Amino acid sequence: MSADGIDEPASRELIDYCAGLPGVVVGTSVLLRDRHGGLVVVEPNYKPGLDLPGGMAEPGEAPHQAAGREVREELGLDVPVGRLLAVCTTSAEVYGRVILDFLFDGPTLTDEQVTELAPADAELTAVYVLTPDEALPRIPPRTRRRVSVALEAHASGACLYVVDGREYRPPKQRVWHEDQAVPDGVPVLRAAGWLFDPDGRVLLVGDPDGGYALPGGGAEPQDVDALATLAREVAEEANAVLGRVTHVGYLADPDGGNVRSRSAARIAALGPLAPDPATGWSWSRVLVPPRRAVELLGGGYDTKLPQALAAQRIAHERLGIPILDDDSRVDIPAEGVVYDPE
Repeated sequence: MSADGIDEPASRELIDYCAGLPGVVVGTSVLLRDRHGGLVVVEPNYKPGLDLPGGMAEPGEAPHQAAGREVREELGLDVPVGRLLAVCTTSAEVYGRVILDFLFDGPTLTDEQVTELAPADAELTAVYVLTPDEALPRIPPRTRRRVSVALEAHASGACLYVVDGREYRPPKQRVWHEDQAVPDGVPVLRAAGWLFDPDGRVLLVGDPDGGYALPGGGAEPQDVDALATLAREVAEEANAVLGRVTHVGYLADPDGGNVRSRSAARIAALGPLAPDPATGWSWSRVLVPPRRAVELLGGGYDTKLPQALAAQRIAHERLGIPILDDDSRVDIPAEGVVYDPE
């Protein structure tokens, strides 16, 4: 940059060097919704299933410019392109070239805009406004992972980086503090639970792409403590009602920050399957023994196993949950289940 703050032109040598570097394919998508939370999806005639409005960037076009152009071409809408929700990388092993998909937020469409939605491009067969639960099963798996990420990022306010369908997280060795209280004054950023049925199985929630997670999530301003965060999150994700709850421990970064609490609880009831208000889709629900839960959760068996065994031991000692160590699995029906009182 020159002394007066104006960027100097790139040298011819740098331009030639950049021109010879390996290229990537840049794709763009825009998350458009109606005022009821419905998702705008298009049906291309050149590939199966549904997709978000969007397409490939043209030479010399920035991703946000490509996103706006694609919405204009496909839907005839000239709308502002909002914040970046996610960058999804597909490795070269899949298509022969690295593909970077930039997912942008879009505005909430007016009722008039929704009424007038129709294909403006010969490559589209139809345009729909569907709930996430209606749309996701009709979207091919690889594309569905991008749409799931966009919905998560929209709900959380985050910007995500995803590699081959899974959020990338820098390797970090969190320290497990078994059966220890969170130090006074240290905020709990996330809370999750090992939630047990009367037979000793624990509840996992499944996303639309077949991944599993412990019920739980991030703290919100209205949560008075970690247990309030846990109760709210398990109700939103799994429509679960908890009985007795006990503290199991917490995870923290090596410096003691970024604390995540873990609790064990009896499940009193699992209500009818309902969309998560954050994302709009309905998580599936499955009950499995703790060791099998660790296998399904992924992301480091050796690090999660001590946590699972601690939850099983503490739930047995304090909540009277039997210790189950088999390979059984129970899929919760959509109508839910109510357990006998303790």
